[in-house]
Amino acid sequence: MTSWIHSAVLATSLAATVAIGFASAAIYAEAPSAPAVKSDRLPVVADSGSFLTIETRKDGVSVLSRVPVAD
Repeated sequence: MTSWIHSAVLATSLAATVAIGFASAAIYAEAPSAPAVKSDRLPVVADSGSFLTIETRKDGVSVLSRVPVAD
């Protein structure tokens, strides 16, 4: 019975080690991820002259907002 428990622990440890190895390999893979297409994705619902686009930047985030312009 003791050898059965030790075998189960050893098999679990081996499986965990292999899983960590695959995860590490995935992180350091040479294949770059596809870059996002950068474009203005805000819908144009009115004449662009009646709106003002404001960009707010933070670490790693850029937020575009369209606000109506008073005439």
